[in-house]
Amino acid sequence: MNCWHCERPAHGVCQFCGRAVCKQHAKIHPSLIDVFRNDQGAYRALVVADALFCGVCRPQ
Repeated sequence: MNCWHCERPAHGVCQFCGRAVCKQHAKIHPSLIDVFRNDQGAYRALVVADALFCGVCRPQ
């Protein structure tokens, strides 16, 4: 599999769209895994702070 940007061998895929990226073009972006309520009823979120991101797609 090759990088979406430069066609060199990829080292991972974007968490959000699945595009392959090499180390040079890889970026990071927070990724929301789950939202839940704690025992007090407050909303909490489980987030991966540095998920692999291609830089092309627009996670919303």
